[in-house]
Formats: sequence, C-alpha cells, structure tokens
Amino acid sequence: MEKFDYYQKRLAKMESDRGTWEDHWQEILDYVMPRKADTITQRTVGEKRTEKLFDSTAITSNNLLAASLQGTLTSPSLQWFHIKIRDTELNTDRDVQVWLEDSAKRMYDVFNETNFNQEVHELYLDLCSIGTAALFIEEGNRGFDQDLIHFSALHINEYYIKENVDGYIDTLFRKYKLTGRQAIQEFGEDNLGPKVVEGAKQSPDKQFEFIHALEPTEDYERLFGPAQTRLPIHSCHMCVEDKMIVRVSGYNEFPYLVPRWSKATGEIYGRSPSFNALPDIKTLNKAVEIGLKAWAKAIDPPLLVQDDGVIGRVRMTPGGITVVRNDAAVKPFQGGANFQITDMMENQLRQAIRQAYYSDQLQLQQGPQMTATEVQVRYELMQRLLGPTLGRFQSEFLQPLIERVFGIMLRNNAFRQAPEIIAGKAIDIEFIGPLARSQRMEESIAVERLYQLAMSVAQIDPSIMDLINHDEAIKTRANLLGVPKTVLRSQADVDTIRQLRMEQQQQQAQIEQQQQRASALRNEASAVKDLSDPNINYEDLT
Repeated sequence: MEKFDYYQKRLAKMESDRGTWEDHWQEILDYVMPRKADTITQRTVGEKRTEKLFDSTAITSNNLLAASLQGTLTSPSLQWFHIKIRDTELNTDRDVQVWLEDSAKRMYDVFNETNFNQEVHELYLDLCSIGTAALFIEEGNRGFDQDLIHFSALHINEYYIKENVDGYIDTLFRKYKLTGRQAIQEFGEDNLGPKVVEGAKQSPDKQFEFIHALEPTEDYERLFGPAQTRLPIHSCHMCVEDKMIVRVSGYNEFPYLVPRWSKATGEIYGRSPSFNALPDIKTLNKAVEIGLKAWAKAIDPPLLVQDDGVIGRVRMTPGGITVVRNDAAVKPFQGGANFQITDMMENQLRQAIRQAYYSDQLQLQQGPQMTATEVQVRYELMQRLLGPTLGRFQSEFLQPLIERVFGIMLRNNAFRQAPEIIAGKAIDIEFIGPLARSQRMEESIAVERLYQLAMSVAQIDPSIMDLINHDEAIKTRANLLGVPKTVLRSQADVDTIRQLRMEQQQQQAQIEQQQQRASALRNEASAVKDLSDPNINYEDLT
C-alpha cells in the first residue's frame, strides 16, 4: 500500500504540472486533428468532431508534414539505417560487414511485418500537431513470429513524463484502461484484486483503470530498497480500483519513446509548427465561416417585404407562389459583401499555414519536369529547414528505437551467430535515409569534383593521378550512395585478384621476352648461315 500511495501522489503531481498544456493541446487538436481532440473535452466513441470546422487546410498540411517525415526518415520502401561497430577497424572485416548487413535486413523485416508503420504514422501526426508523441515498444507474448515486437502509439491523454539532469526522458507514468477480460489475459487472475476478478465475471466488458509507472531502478531503490529486478528501468503496473500492484518487472531499454518537435528552456513537453500556425488557423476558420454566410446570403438573400404588400405569406420553395399587391412589394436585400477581398485574405491565410507546415518544401515527388539534381536540392532545403528538429528526433526517437528493437531481437536470438571478434563490442547506428544522405552529399560531390580536376590536370601531367587513393574514393562514394556491402569485394579478395593479375602479367612478360630472345637467336643463326654460304659474293652485295 505504501508503494501504491507513493505512485498515486507522484502521478497527481505530474498531472498538475501538465495541466497548463492541456488547453493548448485541446485547441490545436480541435482544428488540426479533431479525431484526437479529447484532452479536456471528453467525447464518446464515434461522436462527430468536425462540426466547428469550416476549412481543412491545417488538417491536410499536418497530414502532409507527417507523411513526408515518415517517407524520408522511416520509409517502409527504403533503407533508412545501417548498423556498424563502434570500433571502426572492425567494420572493414568482411564477415563483420556481412553480419551487420544481414542483421539490419532482419530488423527491416520486423519493421515491415509488424504494426510499426501504422503506429509510427500516428506518432508523426502527434509530433507535428502538438509537438509531443509517444510510442510503446514491447516484446510480443502471443506466440506468433510476427508478434516478436509490438508497437503502440499513445494518446497524449495517457502519459506524463519527467526528464533527467541531461534533459532526456527517463520517467513516465501512463494511465490506461482494460476490460476485466483483458486484464485477466494480461496479468493473470491470481495477480488481480477482487473488484476486477468479480467484475470480469459479472460483466467481462466493464473497464478498469490501470497505471504503468516507469522510472530508473536507482530512483526506486533509493526510496524502497533493493528492487526485484536489476535491470536499468523499473516497471510497475497498478490497478486503481483495487489499489494494488499487479506486476513488477524491468526493462533493459526504456520502452516508451517520447520525441518532441522542439522544446523551450525549462519546459518538458514539446512545441510544434501548429503552435505558430494556430492564430492563422483560427482566423482562417472564422473567415471561411463568415464567407460561407455571406455566400449564402448572396445566393439565397433575405427578402424585403412591404407592409400590407403581400397577401398571405412569402413562399421560398421552388415553384412557390406568393401573391402581392404590386410587383415592388417583395425584393431581395442587397448586401455589401466584397467577395474578392474575402478570397484574397483566405488565400493569404492558407499560404501562411502551408508555410508553417513546410508544405512548399515538402513536395518532393520526382516528376518529368524535375531532374535528380533538383530533387537533391529540395532535400537539402528541407534539411536546412528541419535540421534542428531532425537532430532532436534522431536522439529522442530513431536512435533509441533501433537500440530497443536490436536489444529485443538479440535477446530472442533473432540474429545469425555473430563473428567472435565483435563479441561485447558496442553497436552504432548510421542513418541513410534521403535527408540523412543529403547531409553527406557534399562529401560525395567533393570526391567527384576532385576526380574532374585531377583528370583535367592529368592531360598535362599524368602522374597527378598517383595522388588519389582510388580504392578509398570508390568505398567512400559507395557508402554515401548506400550501396550494399556485398556488392564490393572484401580487401582480401581484391588483394588475391590483383596478385593473380600481377602474376599473369609477369608470366605474359616472360613469354614475350622468351619469344623475343628466340626470334633474336633465329636471326643470328640465319645471319651466320649466310656468312658461311660460299655461293654468296659479299663484294657484289656492297
């Protein structure tokens, strides 16, 4: 009970600290992602959520930004990361290269065969709208191969976070609900309290509230003594109704990934482009609402009716007959709306919203009118615009994502046997998506320019090409292009091929020398024979 009360009090404090953000999130989600607008306003499942919206520019812009980030950072159709050994010398070993590439392929298979792509899209949408998102990565426990790893994107309502001294999130409390039936499946009947067990028998679909508390194990041990697990992250699941702890465990890696778009000093939760665009979004929505009313008045105007000028009532239905005393008794009201100015203002607001979401820069689809160089320029522009955000996203999401998935697969023997020389060695991740490649493309361009310069000078002095290490130039270029390691031969194979070529050349040179000597000997023999021939008068020849 002591531990349960501690977690309850700490959760209450985290709820209070987060309260100032919820008004912002509710307002943004109302206009940008209404299907998730449940932070303050609680709606029932299936309820209409767009009744106050008159313009969808913000919704489509947010969707485009999220889809573009997913396509350029974690695309399901492109390789977007490599794994390598931190000891760079080991990365040149052929067996190590093959193992690393095979392991990365197996990780790609996990991402594409599980629900990762669906759930990560929700994460991108949350990140672009409210600036904070969360993804739960858990080992599968249902007995299916494709369920080795399960991903779950969380609603902002569910979780509360705290940072460590370095600004990284190391504490998370999550509130979630399970039906009685689901709770028994998840925790087992013996680990649950009487309220849940009896409730599941009476009404299996009745929901109960649970809390998942994650914190560094050292923080837990500082308060309560030695933990049941010696893993770095301490985990505790609690049932609110029964006021009891139902599961205690631990994690090797922090299972909740919580990236933030940007973060102000002293704040924990992130801010997104929607925060900057919200004034324009609200103004545009109101302008469109007023414009629609003005259009309605212009198309179906109110009527001016003279007193005693109409017999009966005015009939506005098609084919309706209104009897009047004279033809001027009824006439439409002529408003003073200027639709040209209204359209101009709305277009300006839409453009401002699209710029806030980088819509102009995100149109990267290659068409017949766009060259590869132009596509690369677009990526470089996107990289400059989103550079700070991408740096934070890599450190708060992509890096721990790969580490978490790699750790789960390694503990479940999902990789081939690793070479002995890398046993116990640290692993690094190299991101190779389109945006990551654009960051390094200048290096590739520099290599190409060097060769162009060298070939130009070689026309005057061919020895200038001796300055370039051609092997390293090709390896560098292949790495920047993302060429598979198996395409290039190992250094040992290259050395063998070159040795054989050299021996063949030497043999050919020896054969040619022997042929030349044999030819010379034949010429000498022929000359000696001519000198010894008595029938030849050498004076006549001279």
